[in-house]
Amino acid sequence: MKKGFYFLMFLCAALVVVSCDKTKSYTDMLKAERKAIDRLISDSSFVILKEFPRDSVFAYNEFVKLDNGIYLNIINPGNDERAVLYSTNISTRFDARLFMGSDTASIELLGPHSNGTWPVEFKYGYYDSPLDPDRYYYANQFLSPGLAEGLQYVGDGGMVRLIVPFKQMGNYGYFQSSGIPVFFERVRYTFM
Repeated sequence: MKKGFYFLMFLCAALVVVSCDKTKSYTDMLKAERKAIDRLISDSSFVILKEFPRDSVFAYNEFVKLDNGIYLNIINPGNDERAVLYSTNISTRFDARLFMGSDTASIELLGPHSNGTWPVEFKYGYYDSPLDPDRYYYANQFLSPGLAEGLQYVGDGGMVRLIVPFKQMGNYGYFQSSGIPVFFERVRYTFM
């Protein structure tokens, strides 16, 4: 009986060690993300402004860090029409890059290599499902508060650049579980 008890204790201890060894803690993911974002900023020679420009005009390499941790650069402010939260339907095309460690990849829905792709469409303020939930589209996994962050600062036809921490990439899915931030190299918003 003692042998069975000791074997069971050994097995439980081994399972705890193995399971703890393979998963990153939330704190570890945040530290790794911070290093990756700092490296992206440094390698790309981005300048982080202390304050939002009064005229909303950014140089190409200038970003401002928002209160939610997202870095924003306005490329084109679009027109004066603003999206209305929970009301305006948005069609967005973007170029995005995952830039953390070995998880580097890119997606291009804007530009010369975007033929045959669809935009990501959603109602501003609703990020848990696209406008057409019956149509599976791999790019819909980018639908998040982070992708929509630029809508507060630009109008219809506006274009921004965003560095989005994983916690701003939605409440579920790949980005949250893996702790991978996204660099949206260009995001264009079109009101529908």
